[in-house]
Amino acid sequence: MDEESISSKAVLSMLLEVSANPKPGNVDRLHNFDDLRYEHFLVSAASAFPVFLRIAKNIVSIGRGVYDLVATTREGHEAGNVHFGAFLLLTPLVYSEGDVDKAFRAVKASTYEDSLWVKKAFDMSEARVMNAEKLDLMDDVEVEIVRKRLNLYDWMKLAPEENFIAKEYVSGFELCNSGKEMLFSYYSETGDVNRAIVLTYMSFLAELPDPLIVAKKGMDVACRVKALAEDALNVYKETENFAVFDELDGLLISEGINPGSVADLTIASIFLALVEGWRF
Repeated sequence: MDEESISSKAVLSMLLEVSANPKPGNVDRLHNFDDLRYEHFLVSAASAFPVFLRIAKNIVSIGRGVYDLVATTREGHEAGNVHFGAFLLLTPLVYSEGDVDKAFRAVKASTYEDSLWVKKAFDMSEARVMNAEKLDLMDDVEVEIVRKRLNLYDWMKLAPEENFIAKEYVSGFELCNSGKEMLFSYYSETGDVNRAIVLTYMSFLAELPDPLIVAKKGMDVACRVKALAEDALNVYKETENFAVFDELDGLLISEGINPGSVADLTIASIFLALVEGWRF
């Protein structure tokens, strides 16, 4: 697959995810947050294309690619963190043409300089992350990264187990790959793009405490949301009542709970499905 096609699929995965509704607790085409709007996500996705193209051509490394994505997309909007987690997942996948095995090898072959670029991207994006016992993203870690020559694989191994975005670099993108299979399965069942994406998002939310919720609200809240998502998904499977997700969406929005990391994981899953030939 040529680099232009890979890059356009990365952009499309971001557009499809933010347009899906309802994704409980997240911005979509029907509602915004006070400081984060649907249009911010559209701008971020569209302006990412030329950077994805450089990444797909391997003109830049993975770490530099993450930084360039954040820097370039921020020029078009005034919001803070829009897609940092998604860029972290998409960059090695785009670099490797959507091949998760190649992406894993590329991460393991990264350098400590890639880690420094990702740290710069994180600082620029103003993203929220979980605290780690060692080399926390919120700390001044550059000296340790250089001293220990920590590449992206070694650095992400130090992240908390619950930080599934970081752990995808260590596991070989297992969750992203499972999300791809869920999308295929849900689309086969429903024949509906929006429902397939929402159901994949809900399946992740019912399975994983979201690290962005943990960072903002604590683990107890994240586990409560996980349980609520599992209940809602079970109701849907028993009744096919899609409105149950609207109810959960209203609850999470009213409490200011944002499962943004699950949304990032959904984006990467969509990208892998598109690369593998998902058509609708």
